[in-house]
Amino acid sequence: MFERDLLLQQLGDPYTNKIVERLFHFAFVPPEVLESLAREALAQVWGNNNYVLTKYLAVHIAWSIEQGHYTLGDNQFYVTAGHLQTRYGTPLYLVFAKNKNVGREPYCIVTAGSNISAPQLPIPPEIPPPPEMPRSAEIVMMHDHILGENADRVPFLSQTPRVAQMCAVAGAIQWSLNRNLHLPYWYFGRMSYLVPLYLQSREDITAAPDLIAPIQVNPDSLLVRTVLLPHMAYANARVAVKRHDQLPHWMLSAWAAHAERVTQEEIENPEGTASNG
Repeated sequence: MFERDLLLQQLGDPYTNKIVERLFHFAFVPPEVLESLAREALAQVWGNNNYVLTKYLAVHIAWSIEQGHYTLGDNQFYVTAGHLQTRYGTPLYLVFAKNKNVGREPYCIVTAGSNISAPQLPIPPEIPPPPEMPRSAEIVMMHDHILGENADRVPFLSQTPRVAQMCAVAGAIQWSLNRNLHLPYWYFGRMSYLVPLYLQSREDITAAPDLIAPIQVNPDSLLVRTVLLPHMAYANARVAVKRHDQLPHWMLSAWAAHAERVTQEEIENPEGTASNG
């Protein structure tokens, strides 16, 4: 009834930034389920309407199905709510059933929590590792003016020639890579990296960087797609770790300070809305 190939077909293309929309086409997710999970899980900031939690689940539910990390019961299937746990360390689960409403999503989440009844409980999906970082690879900017409309984020570089800006960003990336400051980061169905950019001061690497740069790893290069403010990539970085406290303190602080103002569109595709930040 819940064959993996069928579930994957119903999920659709994994290479998308509309990952929440993908989940909502697959299953009806009652708002009260999200609210229940947010209350029961170890306390963390999920943003307006729990949208970061929704995105987290959208990625981890898909990973669970792709990896076969789900179990079956009486007309239901079960997955973990990613790696979420209660404050006491108990895993949280999601229970799916076929949607009885004709013409709607194929499935619905009927309940969620730490205390579910299932013949066999599932295990969490494995978070895929990012590709190996080639240390000798060239750092390549996707645009010749990577700060572009975002120049106001680093006013101290606004009057600097474009070549000097690119060199400053590339140098800051290499400095952070040499100190293993890069973070795993989910984007467009793949794992990659975020690199903090310390452009004004490097005396305290626990402090928030001026910017962060998403990096795409290619065989012979590291492609810099854009630069973001420290809070912008929180949702995609949260997907890539088991617990939120595994993220740097500066990212948690930056996200907490901005969470109430970040829109769903910005959470869904931080790089696509970077110029509007």
